[in-house]
Amino acid sequence: MVTIITGPINTGKTTWLIKDFNSKVNADGFACRKVKINNEHIGYELVHLATGETCQFIRKINHIPDGWNEAFRLGMHYTFNQEGFAFANNICNEALARGVKCFYLDEVAHLELKGQGFADILRHILGANVDLVLVVREALIEKICE
Repeated sequence: MVTIITGPINTGKTTWLIKDFNSKVNADGFACRKVKINNEHIGYELVHLATGETCQFIRKINHIPDGWNEAFRLGMHYTFNQEGFAFANNICNEALARGVKCFYLDEVAHLELKGQGFADILRHILGANVDLVLVVREALIEKICE
């Protein structure tokens, strides 16, 4: 079964995903949490839901830290860290190896529509006998469901 959490930007989709994860047994996955410095939004980090471990993932172009290993750029505003994708892949592979019953993925958007980003993880989970809880922005729901 696939459950899609959707809504406009900044409406609590990730918060709902984390609350739902905390109510489950035998689940795993990751959330994409905002990173702020001095109340300024500078990007996102991935959070392993089962352990709380984090990994730098997305940064605004003017906030790229030293040692950043860019995998993709989205427009002129965001850069994605290769280590974030490796982190997410490891979470997925380890979860499936443990036989989890439910996997949480935050979020599927523009890169996945191009076959990039979390597209391989999404295909892997959909091919397994695992429930999937997925975050998708409201503006992209029709394209993602195609």
